[in-house]
Amino acid sequence: MSRYEESKIPELDHHVDNIENRMGWIEEKVRELKRNDDEIKEIKVIEMAFNDKCERGVAEVNRFLEKKFDIFWKQPTESGYVFFMAKWGLKE
Repeated sequence: MSRYEESKIPELDHHVDNIENRMGWIEEKVRELKRNDDEIKEIKVIEMAFNDKCERGVAEVNRFLEKKFDIFWKQPTESGYVFFMAKWGLKE
């Protein structure tokens, strides 16, 4: 790898981190806007365990995404992750 390429890697890493931070900020703002008009109508909790290579959990998350659920929160655990899926609807 040339010196030029080596000098560009930290710069590009910084740009990637900056973009990821901006995306996180935008996602949070979208969630806040959604919360003002909508409320959670239904919640599902899904475990994604490492012991089965997350196959069952991934399939279940995908199934709920197809049913218009959003990933509301994800929490790491010792055995994998727990996903909280929320279905939103208009406030009554």
